[in-house]
Amino acid sequence: MATAQPRVPVGADLRARLERRTDADPAFWDFADSGARSGAHAYFQYPAMMVPELQGALLDDAVAAAPGIRRIYDPFVGSGTVLLESVYRGLSFHGTDINPMAILLCQVKADPPQTTDAWRAARAVLAAAVDVEADEIEFFGRDKWFVPSVLQDLLRLRQAIGKQRPRRTRRFLWVCLAETIRLVSNSRTSTVKLHIYAPDVLKSRRPDALRTFQDVVVANCKHVEQHWARFGARPEGDEAELAGEPVVTLLQGSVDSHWTAPKLANVLMTSPPYGDNSTTIPYGQHSYLPLQFIEPDDIPGGFDRSLLATTHAIDHRSLGGSIREAEKARADLEAKSPALAAYLKHLIGKPALEKKVLAFVRDYDRGFGAALANLSPGGFAFLTLGERRVGGHTFPLVQVTQELLEARDQTHVATVERRLSRKRMAVRNSVGSTMATESILVMQSPAPENDGAEAQSA
Repeated sequence: MATAQPRVPVGADLRARLERRTDADPAFWDFADSGARSGAHAYFQYPAMMVPELQGALLDDAVAAAPGIRRIYDPFVGSGTVLLESVYRGLSFHGTDINPMAILLCQVKADPPQTTDAWRAARAVLAAAVDVEADEIEFFGRDKWFVPSVLQDLLRLRQAIGKQRPRRTRRFLWVCLAETIRLVSNSRTSTVKLHIYAPDVLKSRRPDALRTFQDVVVANCKHVEQHWARFGARPEGDEAELAGEPVVTLLQGSVDSHWTAPKLANVLMTSPPYGDNSTTIPYGQHSYLPLQFIEPDDIPGGFDRSLLATTHAIDHRSLGGSIREAEKARADLEAKSPALAAYLKHLIGKPALEKKVLAFVRDYDRGFGAALANLSPGGFAFLTLGERRVGGHTFPLVQVTQELLEARDQTHVATVERRLSRKRMAVRNSVGSTMATESILVMQSPAPENDGAEAQSA
């Protein structure tokens, strides 16, 4: 009689699968030849979007190692890359983000219009926007960022979009308008920050908002077609859950707002911020202009208008946005992360930078505390991380993250290295600089009371 072979722990199985991909092709995780984004991944140019093929491969390996995986969680959902790759694989998804623009974009990806509805609404808006009476809107910097003719055309588009029904179609059109605004404003498209074009460039530019919107909405209607060709018809709401179809839940707010997911996730998959927004990627600045035109009631959960009080308001509420009492967190953070303690020695005599780093890591650690509460026992965390130079020295974010998570009883499974190819990052600035590589840090929550051989459904 054959002796039963011991079951391979799911963490070891996952690590072996990841290693086999690297052994077969050292450049596999780079996805340098994956091409431009298509389908719903291409609706809007959000900063620092993750590579769909990369997150998809990670999900495939996770599900192969732990077939019980049913739900994915992204506490920094951003443009919704993980969301789409999850639902394309029949996995339910829970996501949060502090940026209302991110939540709107993800809602459109989770619940897009049917192709015929998208084309019908696009034609209706383009026809109506030619001579519709548009209401004025006022906001800080309006006349700096838009020439009068562009502003009037955007207001006409806004008025025409507001009359479209149903809401899912209208939300799709708002995303098209947001991309149009990005392209026709006086802010340079070469950076995600609000930076006005040089005077000579402004004089020579002739942006046409109606023509640009037409180009964007036609392209996005084609992306809707591609989405449905891949995704297919699906039941909705309660019928979807009963049928075992993916269910998407989106909540607007900071990661440490103590949201409670409707059910625990088996996988936490995200790309958390690499640092505070002032020195890395100001997602709020990038969204400031589009959010002025979008009807708040059409954004899931609405949004607090004070988030648009200044161009930096959203970013100031993000991780590391406030440096108040940052120094008080030092002892606790250094005890959790020896790598952080060693790095801070490089900042002696640079108190401003020191406070920025401490404030970010303080909020970063708190965020993980809240996020991990939504991960099931034995579940995995896949964190796509980059490292930059701050104060002339590389901030060891990967090691700091691993140590912070180990202090919360998470176990290291693997670290996968990749070279950056098309990921859109912030331009170099005086405090930090961009990266040429990324790491995918894979961690596992404490296993349940049984043998821990598989990630548990909750």
